[in-house]
Amino acid sequence: MKSGRIARLALTGFLAFATGTTVLAQVHHDIALTRAEIQTERQAIVADNLPLTEEQSKAFWPVYRDYRADLAKLGDRLVALIDDYAQNHDTLTDVQAKAMVDDFFAIQKEETRIKTAWVPKLAKVLPAKSLARFVQIENKLDAVIRYDLADAIPLVEHRPQSE
Repeated sequence: MKSGRIARLALTGFLAFATGTTVLAQVHHDIALTRAEIQTERQAIVADNLPLTEEQSKAFWPVYRDYRADLAKLGDRLVALIDDYAQNHDTLTDVQAKAMVDDFFAIQKEETRIKTAWVPKLAKVLPAKSLARFVQIENKLDAVIRYDLADAIPLVEHRPQSE
């Protein structure tokens, strides 16, 4: 799988958020372009790794694009969360940190809900083994992006409070 390409794109796009507020103004414009590149690369990787007949392909790709569009809304929320963290990293309060943790898990929960809701729609256009392979490909791509984000985003500064 050509996950290296998508990893580089994800890291390029999201790394800037982790570097602080000095680059955020420029990154807001660039992130939309990078996310579009990631989607294009992602679709190419899926196409390269999911063998489909012509008939399956005609049925699958419109459903796939709708599926990815549905998930893109969560990408917007994640970008906003990372942006918020980058802007507040140096002055993060306990209240902000708790809200960010809650939002992070709400995004993950919604991602699972969306993916689960799309399985029956995808199952209508893909045989079971192709569907399973598609889910594996998507999972691997998501894992690469999550790894790069985890690597790029600095940990919350934590200093034990003295009593």
